[in-house]
Amino acid sequence: MGIKVKVERTTDGIYWGTTQNIPGVVTADGKDLITLKENLQEALELYLETAQDIDDKKILKLMSEGINLEYQLELSELFNKLKVINKSAFANRIGISPSLLRQYSTKKDIYISEERAKKIEKELHILGQELQSIRL
Repeated sequence: MGIKVKVERTTDGIYWGTTQNIPGVVTADGKDLITLKENLQEALELYLETAQDIDDKKILKLMSEGINLEYQLELSELFNKLKVINKSAFANRIGISPSLLRQYSTKKDIYISEERAKKIEKELHILGQELQSIRL
């Protein structure tokens, strides 16, 4: 079963993950994405233990196929902070549609896959390295 996890980053840099498509809500936080994933896995294990203790057949049936977490990250806050980046040029640089990147960067309720977010993050880091190498 693919469990969707909405990931947000607070102003103090803490990551929050909240499940979206299972009965009830499971949440966790972490100082980085790796810690969030570890903490969420632990929270889901407790969630399953509770389901077993109360014999919640609906949850147990959903989880019987195994747990596959699909992390969805929001980018709008990042691009609000980095307004100097030309979204169309950056989208072309990473090989995605400029209109799609604009949607990611302006709409609060649009989340992207972890894979796509990592691709964007990697390219932002490369761009940062390129900017740091400039000497005037």
